[in-house]
Amino acid sequence: MARQTPNALLWADRQLGRLTGLVAIVGALAITGLVGITLVAVIWRYALRDPIFGVSDLSMMTLIIVAGASVCYGARHGSHVSVNVISMAFGRRLTRFTDALMRLLAVIILALAAYALADKACGAERACLTNNLFIEHRPFYYFLSFTMGLFTAHMLLTLLIGLWHLDGEDPNEIGD
Repeated sequence: MARQTPNALLWADRQLGRLTGLVAIVGALAITGLVGITLVAVIWRYALRDPIFGVSDLSMMTLIIVAGASVCYGARHGSHVSVNVISMAFGRRLTRFTDALMRLLAVIILALAAYALADKACGAERACLTNNLFIEHRPFYYFLSFTMGLFTAHMLLTLLIGLWHLDGEDPNEIGD
């Protein structure tokens, strides 16, 4: 008989899905903005023969938002690459433990990354500004930290759900 996932974990999963959806909207708006910036920059440079000052700064900062949103969205929807060799050789008996170990290690690494992005990425001792327009990096690092935090929460949730279903079918198990 399959065990049902506790309601608290299902509720947390729904809330995480909503937050990830909001981040995806921000990422979609950013990619649309990046396309617009690139289009305008190309027209200005080649049609009007007058490059726009600071367009590389705008592109770089917009790309940071796109990258953070895509990592977060990809984690939530299982879009990252995985290689499932252990289950082919040893079966589900071993992979239920290796999955739990890898998820735990991923939670630790992602939590450290989120902390480092928020705390150490751009200290007060040095100026973190773009070269041309002097856009401050700090809010972009905080956004990356937030998306890594969502990724951490997602991995923690999959770890807890996987541990709950340790003796049965893990709903978050990677398919073949």
